[in-house]
Amino acid sequence: MISIATLSRFSPHVLYRLLLISFGVFQSVAADQPNVVFILSDDQAWNDYGFMGHEHIQTPNLDALARQGLLYERGYVTAPLCRPSLASIVTSRYPHQTGIRGNDPVMPGSNNRKNNPSLFAKLRRRMTTPLHEQPSLIRTLNENGYATLQTGKWWEGNPKDHGFTHAMTHGDESRGGRHGDKGLDIGRKTMQPIYEFVENAAENGQPFFVWYGVFLPHAPHNAPQRFFDKYKDVAPNEPTAWYWANVDWFDETCGELVNHLKSKGLYENTLFVYTCDNGWIPDPQRRDRYIRSKQEPVEAGIRTPIFLTHSSTIDPRRDSTTLASNIDIAPTILRACGITPPEEMEGLDLRDSDELRRRNRIFVEAYQHDTDLDHLDDINHGLKARVIIEGWNKLIAWSDHKQLFDLKSDSDDRNDLSNNDPQTVEELSNALKHWLTKTPMMNPE
Repeated sequence: MISIATLSRFSPHVLYRLLLISFGVFQSVAADQPNVVFILSDDQAWNDYGFMGHEHIQTPNLDALARQGLLYERGYVTAPLCRPSLASIVTSRYPHQTGIRGNDPVMPGSNNRKNNPSLFAKLRRRMTTPLHEQPSLIRTLNENGYATLQTGKWWEGNPKDHGFTHAMTHGDESRGGRHGDKGLDIGRKTMQPIYEFVENAAENGQPFFVWYGVFLPHAPHNAPQRFFDKYKDVAPNEPTAWYWANVDWFDETCGELVNHLKSKGLYENTLFVYTCDNGWIPDPQRRDRYIRSKQEPVEAGIRTPIFLTHSSTIDPRRDSTTLASNIDIAPTILRACGITPPEEMEGLDLRDSDELRRRNRIFVEAYQHDTDLDHLDDINHGLKARVIIEGWNKLIAWSDHKQLFDLKSDSDDRNDLSNNDPQTVEELSNALKHWLTKTPMMNPE
């Protein structure tokens, strides 16, 4: 028999489900909640899609989803680097709040992850620890009755330690775990784990959440030859053709996932949410390398389209002006599932465009790739730049100078206007300072 003390640990939604299960009506209620498929592409420029107007890249499956949903053309990441970007998606908090500022911990002395893997693993576990104290999209869904599957990219150790009920990634450094291990097989090698998961959830009458963090179009750019052959004669160089091929490959896997859900009668009750973790411009001289994009606070590194598709609840619409952020994804998914987000989450509901327009601002942080874990109490340690975008004005606040851009006339942020408009620079700088006071740091370990 379950005690009152034990019951008090569950959220109202879970208590409600327990009661429904006891009366044998769980399946009918679960069917009222949408399933969720979260699609996360990896290292992709904001305009490298058919639906964003690319002249050559073919993404028919993503085009169809975007056309049927609510698309924000001006979406942004919280960091131009995958691990802090993903942490913000899960928590709806900024890198200086989560403590996840870079991809890897700084190794002391002459140590590195290859010559001292045990120390590297120890420091990575220490780096992940703060996330257990943060609000979590995954834990909240789990606590409210969702089956949750992790596939693809995942940096924070064992996904089951973070609320996933099912996971492909082991998160074990001794088994090659760093950013996904076996989870990275999804899309590139197989889709079967997702198919089995959704079918089991459907059989159990349980709503499901799929984290499809496919390792595409991320390097290695080694798409099957048939994709490369489509672009080799139209791309400006071979490295770009291989990158475009990987984008096409990624789109094909999304089509396979959508078609499987349709074949099982699960599509209509599934919310699809799409974004990217950070941008990418291929190096024209070297395959699998990038220039002026990833790790940098420029538009090519931080901008991404974001869309929500759910045919029964979201009307198709394309928004080319409103600012959206990956910080908004977790509260949007939770509210769409009838769940109140944890109050610590910073984001808004992407379905409410009016609320996003009233905010009219987004913020981005760019820290060094490696984080010194002994200096997490210093909000500026390892900081490269902070960004505020308000309307069409963009300020990049570097450690030693500031740049101002008009994105309406300069979408690739090349023309610095800071010397011409010091008043706007000052206003946006003050807004950045105010934002930092309103988003306090996590308590460092």
